[in-house]
Amino acid sequence: MAVQTPSRARIAQAFDAAATYDTHAVVQRQVAAWLAERIVAVAPTAPRVLEVGCGTGFLTQAAWPRLDRPDWLMTDIAPEMLARGQARMPGVRSRVLDGEHPDLAGEAVFDLIVSSLAVQWFTDLAAGLRRLAAHLAPGGRMLVTTLVEGTFADWHNAHRAEGFAAGSPSYPAVAALAETGWHITTRTFEQRHGTAAAFMRALRAIGAGTPRAGHRPIPPGAMRRIARAFEAGGAVATYEVALIEVTAS
Repeated sequence: MAVQTPSRARIAQAFDAAATYDTHAVVQRQVAAWLAERIVAVAPTAPRVLEVGCGTGFLTQAAWPRLDRPDWLMTDIAPEMLARGQARMPGVRSRVLDGEHPDLAGEAVFDLIVSSLAVQWFTDLAAGLRRLAAHLAPGGRMLVTTLVEGTFADWHNAHRAEGFAAGSPSYPAVAALAETGWHITTRTFEQRHGTAAAFMRALRAIGAGTPRAGHRPIPPGAMRRIARAFEAGGAVATYEVALIEVTAS
Protein backbone atom coordinates (compact mmCIF):
# COMPACT_ATOMS: atom_id res chain seq x y z
CA MET A 1 0.00 0.00 0.00
CA ALA A 2 2.67 2.46 -1.05
CA VAL A 3 1.75 6.10 -1.55
CA GLN A 4 3.67 8.91 -3.24
CA THR A 5 5.28 11.03 -0.55
CA PRO A 6 8.19 13.44 -0.23
CA SER A 7 11.45 12.16 1.27
CA ARG A 8 11.71 11.69 5.03
CA ALA A 9 14.16 14.59 5.31
CA ARG A 10 11.89 16.94 3.36
CA ILE A 11 8.94 16.00 5.55
CA ALA A 12 10.88 16.69 8.74
CA GLN A 13 12.16 20.01 7.37
CA ALA A 14 8.68 21.10 6.25
CA PHE A 15 7.13 20.46 9.63
CA ASP A 16 10.02 22.01 11.55
CA ALA A 17 9.53 25.16 9.46
CA ALA A 18 5.81 25.34 10.30
CA ALA A 19 6.10 27.96 13.05
CA THR A 20 2.40 28.89 12.75
CA TYR A 21 1.18 25.29 12.85
CA ASP A 22 -1.20 25.67 15.79
CA THR A 23 -2.96 28.70 14.30
CA HIS A 24 -3.85 26.93 11.06
CA ALA A 25 -4.23 23.29 12.19
CA VAL A 26 -7.98 23.52 12.80
CA VAL A 27 -8.96 20.13 11.42
CA GLN A 28 -5.86 18.50 12.91
CA ARG A 29 -7.03 19.55 16.37
CA GLN A 30 -10.55 18.22 15.69
CA VAL A 31 -9.23 14.87 14.48
CA ALA A 32 -7.01 14.58 17.56
CA ALA A 33 -10.04 15.15 19.78
CA TRP A 34 -11.97 12.44 17.90
CA LEU A 35 -9.12 9.96 18.26
CA ALA A 36 -8.63 10.85 21.94
CA GLU A 37 -12.21 9.82 22.69
CA ARG A 38 -11.53 6.37 21.30
CA ILE A 39 -8.20 6.06 23.12
CA VAL A 40 -9.81 6.92 26.46
CA ALA A 41 -12.61 4.42 25.81
CA VAL A 42 -10.27 1.44 25.30
CA ALA A 43 -7.20 2.29 27.41
CA PRO A 44 -6.30 -0.09 30.26
CA THR A 45 -5.11 1.03 33.67
CA ALA A 46 -1.54 2.43 33.68
CA PRO A 47 -1.10 2.00 29.94
CA ARG A 48 2.29 2.11 28.22
CA VAL A 49 1.63 4.42 25.24
CA LEU A 50 3.70 5.19 22.15
CA GLU A 51 2.57 8.21 20.16
CA VAL A 52 3.90 8.53 16.60
CA GLY A 53 4.01 11.96 14.94
CA CYS A 54 2.99 13.95 18.01
CA GLY A 55 3.52 17.34 16.37
CA THR A 56 2.89 20.13 18.85
CA GLY A 57 0.92 17.88 21.18
CA PHE A 58 -2.75 18.03 20.17
CA LEU A 59 -3.41 14.32 20.81
CA THR A 60 -1.25 14.17 23.93
CA GLN A 61 -3.13 17.10 25.45
CA ALA A 62 -6.51 15.62 24.55
CA ALA A 63 -5.89 12.08 25.85
CA TRP A 64 -3.03 11.90 28.36
CA PRO A 65 -4.72 13.81 31.26
CA ARG A 66 -7.77 11.52 31.01
CA LEU A 67 -5.88 8.23 31.36
CA ASP A 68 -5.10 6.37 34.58
CA ARG A 69 -1.34 6.69 35.30
CA PRO A 70 -0.14 6.50 31.69
CA ASP A 71 3.51 6.04 30.72
CA TRP A 72 3.30 8.09 27.50
CA LEU A 73 6.15 8.45 25.01
CA MET A 74 5.74 11.32 22.51
CA THR A 75 7.73 10.91 19.26
CA ASP A 76 8.08 12.85 16.02
CA ILE A 77 10.43 12.86 13.04
CA ALA A 78 10.72 16.69 13.24
CA PRO A 79 12.84 17.76 16.23
CA GLU A 80 11.43 21.30 16.53
CA MET A 81 7.84 20.09 16.43
CA LEU A 82 8.67 17.53 19.11
CA ALA A 83 10.27 20.26 21.25
CA ARG A 84 7.09 22.33 21.07
CA GLY A 85 5.00 19.36 22.11
CA GLN A 86 7.36 18.52 24.96
CA ALA A 87 7.24 22.11 26.21
CA ARG A 88 3.47 21.80 26.47
CA MET A 89 3.57 18.42 28.19
CA PRO A 90 6.64 18.48 30.48
CA GLY A 91 5.46 15.39 32.36
CA VAL A 92 5.55 13.22 29.24
CA ARG A 93 8.63 11.45 27.88
CA SER A 94 9.75 12.31 24.32
CA ARG A 95 12.24 11.33 21.64
CA VAL A 96 12.87 11.90 17.93
CA LEU A 97 11.67 8.86 15.98
CA ASP A 98 10.86 7.91 12.39
CA GLY A 99 7.56 6.13 13.00
CA GLU A 100 7.69 4.24 9.71
CA HIS A 101 11.01 2.65 10.68
CA PRO A 102 10.92 2.79 14.49
CA ASP A 103 14.13 2.29 16.42
CA LEU A 104 12.74 1.44 19.84
CA ALA A 105 15.74 -0.23 21.41
CA GLY A 106 15.50 -0.08 25.17
CA GLU A 107 11.73 0.44 25.18
CA ALA A 108 9.27 -2.12 26.51
CA VAL A 109 6.31 -3.23 24.43
CA PHE A 110 3.29 -0.91 24.45
CA ASP A 111 -0.34 -1.36 25.43
CA LEU A 112 -1.33 1.42 23.03
CA ILE A 113 0.30 2.81 19.89
CA VAL A 114 -1.46 5.94 18.72
CA SER A 115 -1.03 8.52 15.98
CA SER A 116 -3.14 11.39 14.68
CA LEU A 117 -2.76 12.39 11.02
CA ALA A 118 0.88 11.40 10.70
CA VAL A 119 1.00 7.97 9.07
CA GLN A 120 -0.27 9.30 5.72
CA TRP A 121 3.34 10.45 5.27
CA PHE A 122 4.58 6.85 5.34
CA THR A 123 5.99 5.62 2.03
CA ASP A 124 4.30 2.24 2.57
CA LEU A 125 1.43 2.57 5.03
CA ALA A 126 0.68 -1.13 5.49
CA ALA A 127 4.31 -2.11 6.02
CA GLY A 128 4.90 0.80 8.40
CA LEU A 129 1.88 -0.08 10.52
CA ARG A 130 2.93 -3.73 10.65
CA ARG A 131 6.34 -2.68 11.98
CA LEU A 132 4.69 -0.54 14.63
CA ALA A 133 2.19 -3.25 15.58
CA ALA A 134 5.12 -5.59 16.28
CA HIS A 135 5.80 -3.43 19.35
CA LEU A 136 2.37 -4.05 20.88
CA ALA A 137 1.98 -6.15 24.01
CA PRO A 138 -0.39 -9.15 23.73
CA GLY A 139 -3.91 -7.72 23.56
CA GLY A 140 -2.52 -4.23 22.91
CA ARG A 141 -4.13 -1.85 20.46
CA MET A 142 -2.90 0.45 17.73
CA LEU A 143 -5.22 3.36 16.95
CA VAL A 144 -4.19 5.75 14.19
CA THR A 145 -5.94 8.28 11.99
CA THR A 146 -4.89 8.91 8.41
CA LEU A 147 -6.14 10.86 5.41
CA VAL A 148 -7.80 8.75 2.72
CA GLU A 149 -8.99 9.10 -0.86
CA GLY A 150 -11.42 11.98 -1.35
CA THR A 151 -9.41 14.45 0.74
CA PHE A 152 -9.38 17.91 -0.90
CA ALA A 153 -11.95 16.66 -3.43
CA ASP A 154 -12.94 20.13 -4.70
CA TRP A 155 -9.30 21.13 -5.13
CA HIS A 156 -8.57 17.97 -7.12
CA ASN A 157 -11.70 18.38 -9.24
CA ALA A 158 -10.72 21.93 -10.16
CA HIS A 159 -7.33 20.64 -11.34
CA ARG A 160 -8.82 17.79 -13.35
CA ALA A 161 -11.18 20.20 -15.14
CA GLU A 162 -8.06 21.94 -16.51
CA GLY A 163 -6.31 18.69 -17.39
CA PHE A 164 -3.86 18.74 -14.47
CA ALA A 165 -3.27 16.81 -11.26
CA ALA A 166 -2.93 18.55 -7.90
CA GLY A 167 0.35 18.19 -6.04
CA SER A 168 -1.24 16.68 -2.94
CA PRO A 169 -0.13 13.16 -2.00
CA SER A 170 -2.17 10.22 -3.26
CA TYR A 171 -4.10 8.86 -0.28
CA PRO A 172 -5.34 5.25 -0.11
CA ALA A 173 -8.95 4.24 -0.71
CA VAL A 174 -10.93 3.06 2.31
CA ALA A 175 -11.71 -0.19 0.48
CA ALA A 176 -7.98 -0.90 0.14
CA LEU A 177 -7.46 -0.33 3.86
CA ALA A 178 -10.37 -2.62 4.69
CA GLU A 179 -8.75 -5.46 2.72
CA THR A 180 -6.02 -5.62 5.37
CA GLY A 181 -8.55 -6.84 7.93
CA TRP A 182 -8.09 -3.75 10.11
CA HIS A 183 -11.13 -2.19 11.72
CA ILE A 184 -11.85 1.08 9.90
CA THR A 185 -14.08 3.98 10.96
CA THR A 186 -14.39 7.04 8.73
CA ARG A 187 -15.39 10.64 9.27
CA THR A 188 -15.40 13.81 7.13
CA PHE A 189 -14.03 17.14 8.36
CA GLU A 190 -14.24 20.48 6.53
CA GLN A 191 -12.39 23.78 6.69
CA ARG A 192 -13.43 26.87 4.71
CA HIS A 193 -10.65 29.14 3.51
CA GLY A 194 -12.38 31.79 1.39
CA THR A 195 -9.71 31.80 -1.33
CA ALA A 196 -7.38 29.31 -2.99
CA ALA A 197 -4.41 31.38 -1.82
CA ALA A 198 -5.59 31.11 1.80
CA PHE A 199 -5.93 27.35 1.40
CA MET A 200 -2.38 27.05 0.09
CA ARG A 201 -1.02 29.32 2.82
CA ALA A 202 -2.72 27.15 5.44
CA LEU A 203 -1.16 23.98 4.00
CA ARG A 204 2.30 25.55 4.07
CA ALA A 205 1.72 26.82 7.61
CA ILE A 206 1.04 23.30 8.88
CA GLY A 207 3.97 21.81 6.97
CA ALA A 208 1.78 20.01 4.43
CA GLY A 209 2.52 22.15 1.40
CA THR A 210 5.32 19.94 0.06
CA PRO A 211 4.14 18.43 -3.28
CA ARG A 212 4.31 14.71 -3.90
CA ALA A 213 7.35 13.29 -5.66
CA GLY A 214 7.38 13.95 -9.41
CA HIS A 215 4.76 16.71 -9.38
CA ARG A 216 5.41 19.37 -12.01
CA PRO A 217 4.48 23.05 -11.62
CA ILE A 218 1.25 24.16 -13.30
CA PRO A 219 1.32 27.12 -15.74
CA PRO A 220 0.16 30.40 -14.11
CA GLY A 221 -2.86 30.84 -16.39
CA ALA A 222 -4.18 27.37 -15.65
CA MET A 223 -3.48 27.87 -11.96
CA ARG A 224 -5.61 31.03 -11.93
CA ARG A 225 -8.50 29.16 -13.56
CA ILE A 226 -8.14 26.33 -11.04
CA ALA A 227 -8.20 28.84 -8.20
CA ARG A 228 -11.34 30.52 -9.51
CA ALA A 229 -13.13 27.18 -9.85
CA PHE A 230 -12.14 26.18 -6.31
CA GLU A 231 -13.32 29.51 -4.93
CA ALA A 232 -16.63 29.26 -6.83
CA GLY A 233 -17.39 26.20 -4.74
CA GLY A 234 -16.64 28.05 -1.51
CA ALA A 235 -12.93 27.17 -1.20
CA VAL A 236 -13.77 24.24 1.09
CA ALA A 237 -10.99 21.84 2.04
CA THR A 238 -12.54 18.46 2.77
CA TYR A 239 -10.57 16.02 4.88
CA GLU A 240 -11.62 12.38 4.61
CA VAL A 241 -10.21 10.63 7.68
CA ALA A 242 -10.00 6.95 8.56
CA LEU A 243 -9.46 5.72 12.10
CA ILE A 244 -7.60 2.41 11.88
CA GLU A 245 -7.66 -0.01 14.81
CA VAL A 246 -5.39 -3.04 15.11
CA THR A 247 -5.46 -5.43 18.07
CA ALA A 248 -2.45 -7.62 18.85
CA SER A 249 -3.15 -11.32 19.32
